Amino acid sequence: MAVAVVFVVGCAYSPSHVSEQTLEARNNLKDYALVSCLVAVDPDSELAEDLKFTKRSLSFMGRGNYRIVQNEETFETKHDPYTESVNFLMDEANRSIGYMKDGSSSKTYGCFKAARSHGFEEFIASQYEFIGD
Repeated sequence: MAVAVVFVVGCAYSPSHVSEQTLEARNNLKDYALVSCLVAVDPDSELAEDLKFTKRSLSFMGRGNYRIVQNEETFETKHDPYTESVNFLMDEANRSIGYMKDGSSSKTYGCFKAARSHGFEEFIASQYEFIGD
């Protein structure tokens, strides 16, 4: 019985047990996905142009925290946490579009709501193994 309790308690997610570097990496990945979602709302706007600079600074080539896994022979991408996080958030955002009383909609609302969702938090946490050294 005691072993089961220790196992369950040990498996519980606790942000206090996550290093500061890991929390920063997770926040940067979440920000990257959110910025990507906001750019997709109106990609030709002046704001989107500015957000694209932010997106680049948070990405792998902008010295982001996550590594992209490629096949060593073909260079085919096996896993890209940045692309995966954007895809996950965009799917969530498309289901969370905010509808106003007058019938209009807000895609931006969907981006923010999805970025704060429990599912997105869990997805970001699942990318831990791809945090670069």
